[in-house]
Amino acid sequence: MLGMVGTVSAGPIISATSAVINSGGPGFGSITDTHDQSGLSVGYTSGVDDFDTYIGGNPLHTLIFARNEWASNRGLTSASVTYDLGSLNTIDAIGLWNEDLAGIGLLDLFGSEDGVDFSTLAVGLDPIDNNSFGDYGAQVFSFAATDLQFIRFDMSECPQTPGGFIGCAIGEVAFRSSDATATLVPEPGTLGMLGLALAGMGCAFRRKVA
Repeated sequence: MLGMVGTVSAGPIISATSAVINSGGPGFGSITDTHDQSGLSVGYTSGVDDFDTYIGGNPLHTLIFARNEWASNRGLTSASVTYDLGSLNTIDAIGLWNEDLAGIGLLDLFGSEDGVDFSTLAVGLDPIDNNSFGDYGAQVFSFAATDLQFIRFDMSECPQTPGGFIGCAIGEVAFRSSDATATLVPEPGTLGMLGLALAGMGCAFRRKVA
């Protein structure tokens, strides 16, 4: 039996196509700014670039784009937003740039194929408290790979930053697809066996012709 080594490409990074504020809005800023890359120092191509490679490069939400965030109505300690990925994807992680002046204290994630029936992805996530008035990077939260088009962010215990804006806030979000392309590569020993087999076939063919 021929031996093969399976290599699998890492998951691409996916951006949402739109978002809806379920509660806590309309708030301040545009919710679109939390998924359109307008606040990021380095952009990416959705569905093409590798999620882990991109996040590993430490792209920052920068003060140059300080207004490209969204914050809930003032005085709230909770809010909810649903992101639409535009089509069904198998998602196993999110990247969250937690806004620096309010942010999210605790985060619960829920996924749905139709935007109506949601199932739990992860609860009790504790986003990092980023320094106020500074550039900030992404934090990755992973969960079991799930087929979904919609992912709901239920935020509570806001603000995370004491003395900051009283409310919940999001800098940017992105998603990792676990849809991967498998490529089968022959093992070194298999290559040798194939070579011998082809050589033998060649010799037999030459003898037959002669």
